[in-house]
Amino acid sequence: MRQYIRLLLPSALLAVFLTLGPSPALAKDAGRKSGFAHDRSDLKPDTRVVYGILANGLRYAVMKNSTPSGVAALRMRIATGSLNETEEQRGIAHFLEHMAFNGSKNVPEGEMVKRLERYGLAFGADTNASTGFSQTTYKLNLPTVGEEILNEAFFLMRETAENLTLDKDAIERERGVIASEKRSRDSVNFRALVANMGFLTQGSGLVDRLPIGIDETIATMPRSEFVKYYRGYYRPENTFIAFIGDVDTAEAIKKIEAYFSDWKPSMPALAHAKTPSAEIVPGKIGYHQNDEILTFVSLGALSPYERRDDTIAERKNTFSRILGMRMLNRRLWRKTETGDADFLDATVSRYTAEQTVDGMIVRLRSRPENWQKALAAGDQEIRSILTYGFSQAELDEQMVRARKSFETAVDRKSTRKTYSRAEYNYANELVNSFAQERVFTSPEDNLAIFEKFAANISLAEIERVFRERWASFDEPVIYLATSAKLENPEEEIRSAFSTSRQIALSAPEKKEAQEFGYTQFGTAGSVSSESYLPDADAYRITFTNNVRLNFKQTDFDTDTIGIRVRVGSGFLSMPRKSEELRRLAENLIGDSGVVGHRADDLATLFAGKRVAARVRLRPDNDALEVIGRTGREDLADQLNLMTAHVVAPAYRHEIAKRYWEKMKAWYPTHDATPMTVAEKVLPRMIRSGDPRYGYTDLEAFLSPQIQEVRDWISPQLENGLIEITIVGDIDRETAIAEAARTFGALPKRANSKNAYPEMQMLDFPEAPAEPFVYYHQGNPDQAVVRVYWPAPDASDPSNIFKMQVLRSIFRNRLTSVLREEMGATYSPGAGIFANDLFEGYGYIFASVTAAPEKAEDIRQAVLAVGKDLATGTIDQDIFGRAVKPIIDDIDSTLENNSYWLSVLGDAQTEGHGIARHRVRKMVLETMTVEDIKALASQVFTSEDAVAAYILPAMDRNGAVDIVQAMDSNP
Repeated sequence: MRQYIRLLLPSALLAVFLTLGPSPALAKDAGRKSGFAHDRSDLKPDTRVVYGILANGLRYAVMKNSTPSGVAALRMRIATGSLNETEEQRGIAHFLEHMAFNGSKNVPEGEMVKRLERYGLAFGADTNASTGFSQTTYKLNLPTVGEEILNEAFFLMRETAENLTLDKDAIERERGVIASEKRSRDSVNFRALVANMGFLTQGSGLVDRLPIGIDETIATMPRSEFVKYYRGYYRPENTFIAFIGDVDTAEAIKKIEAYFSDWKPSMPALAHAKTPSAEIVPGKIGYHQNDEILTFVSLGALSPYERRDDTIAERKNTFSRILGMRMLNRRLWRKTETGDADFLDATVSRYTAEQTVDGMIVRLRSRPENWQKALAAGDQEIRSILTYGFSQAELDEQMVRARKSFETAVDRKSTRKTYSRAEYNYANELVNSFAQERVFTSPEDNLAIFEKFAANISLAEIERVFRERWASFDEPVIYLATSAKLENPEEEIRSAFSTSRQIALSAPEKKEAQEFGYTQFGTAGSVSSESYLPDADAYRITFTNNVRLNFKQTDFDTDTIGIRVRVGSGFLSMPRKSEELRRLAENLIGDSGVVGHRADDLATLFAGKRVAARVRLRPDNDALEVIGRTGREDLADQLNLMTAHVVAPAYRHEIAKRYWEKMKAWYPTHDATPMTVAEKVLPRMIRSGDPRYGYTDLEAFLSPQIQEVRDWISPQLENGLIEITIVGDIDRETAIAEAARTFGALPKRANSKNAYPEMQMLDFPEAPAEPFVYYHQGNPDQAVVRVYWPAPDASDPSNIFKMQVLRSIFRNRLTSVLREEMGATYSPGAGIFANDLFEGYGYIFASVTAAPEKAEDIRQAVLAVGKDLATGTIDQDIFGRAVKPIIDDIDSTLENNSYWLSVLGDAQTEGHGIARHRVRKMVLETMTVEDIKALASQVFTSEDAVAAYILPAMDRNGAVDIVQAMDSNP
């Protein structure tokens, strides 16, 4: 149900959009006298946040939040980015961000990251920074909140703000790293994105100020330019500090005052650049061609950008605009889901890049030969709305979604996370609110504002705003990015548009209302056994039909319940080893809805409820999984839907057809970058040619058919063992009753899983005399080097944690050698693979993006790092800096529902999750440097290492055939 989930998310985010205010563009007038957006608004800020301004002009926001307990987030935003650079400084804002980790007045070069690691902060995950057009933001996620770590965090932020040494030699050493980062990002897709931005913001010069900079200035900017930019823009009046976490606000404010109140600029301020507005040219046509890109056609209505303060009135306008966008997106998605579309997928969005332009854009993806049909479809859908408007049913659906979103935000406000990679979190939202000059309002106020709007909103008002926003669509701007080569692009695009405008429109058909057909599954099952797991504070329940239920009640997320249903033997039960068959099966069962209800129907049926299900069939997983998240009020509907996916799977031909069409569009672009080639060839290479991993050619993708999927999946769903895990804010009695009413009422299921010994065998390849070589068709300056070593499997759960520590040490050493000493790469990576299903198989690997001519040097350096670690050079400090972030993360994970869903997911079958949980803390806290040294000496044996290069092909005719090269590998 990936499409269904994707449809729900924008509506679920309406609460966020309503707090966005006028625009997601970043504020460039950082020194506004009024201080904060709420000073200029009739909106009231969330009272949980304390705002302040120091005498030197530095602004801050502090918020106490105790989810998870004992952690905090510190953010420092400097109101400068690439737009403030001179011609001689292009790329300096981003370069300067790198220099923050290369020495300051009180921290020697190379020591900042090490200091943070000693406090449990992992570089990348907890310690990071980013640079944009208008801001540079430094980020620290603190795993504990003791006095010592708070002092260290604020001290290092102050060092970054004022005391960077900007050593000339350090700058020289970093040039290669920046160049490598630029090279690694410079793909054909990135160039297509930049070309599209240049088209939409033409005349503003925005694309001439990309944060990454240009080769010439990266290589030549003298230290004096760094000092000038740093002293001119890194100033208290340009700085915003946000602190969120399990610390009293008064204490946090004292820290800000103690570390920043005496900060005084040492040089006069530099002026903030003002980006010119884009030129609005009605009917403008653009074209970008590259053999390796997907085809997208965009139609837009552009107008000059007008800045508006975030007020109640402006939020009403924003809400009306978003409703129109959501209804248009809904119509476009419905066409793809029902098989009626001449495009593969489509989205509608507002485009306001750096306040240079304000546009409404519809973007449609198609096969290269179908771009004219896609263009016509987008044009006609918008014209249909402009002519006939929306239906009341469409508006009602979006309104109930919005209301549920606001109500859920109110319910969950006290358990939203301080920081998170994947969900709403206060650290990001506070910084974004400030940057975008919007008021950070409370969930209760957002709901109240919504209800006031809802009481008076009308279809006529939504249609009025829609027509206003698309007013220039009589002469839309049109942009085509494609692999298709057009002889006369502007003429052909204009001709396709003119042809579309000749087509008469008719009013859309009304959709009949439905009722969900799966609410009764038989007599509720009874419990045959129940046991308590004290170390997990969880229960294991078995019903008389052999369905298992694992349950844990938590209060980590208010009124939020996670559900994971594992059915059958999943990946292991494949009738033949074929990654192509698995992909078709996952798309088919994931997007087809259930018998009697398409995914589109389900989206309407459960509008206004926290009900959705995602079906997945992952590699290396011995079960098909149905995943959901809901609240107490909707638990019954959620389990009804998840049960329906098991008892009534739909294998719709139109879904398979759409998948095949997407494969035909995507496959010719698969070799566009080194990493996409890596995804194709390396998983199979490192498993000695196992066809369940990686892939070969397009024909292989198109060969599996619906009946083969049905023959494989249906018996698993009909008879396979079922294990349900429910974790969250729900009582045990209710969870058991609802599981009994749904899955517990099904006919008797298998009581065990079948054995698939052949499917559980993987082989690490024999090390060849020379690296394997593959080729990509992208940037000729890019190559990827991979080096693999065989490693312990996951049969002993302690191995996983030892390998995690070794990986961290390996990655740190690679960074030190390849990035800091050699300046050869931006971000060397290291990873591990170990799965409970595959006895005797595991590996650790290094992945490095580099210049092609450096590939062999990189391989030798990686091998040398491995050899060095194997000879016992790991000392106590190196070990401690690797293991402490992992240990300090334990308490946070214990307050995370996702962690417990993983731990308990197989608690009544394999029991791997609970086994790892039981030893994790003990293994990590008793692990010694000698343990890791012994593991390193076992793993990093040079004669076992398998290496691969992915190099650029000079041209398509001269490239070595990738499939042929792969088939020649073991």
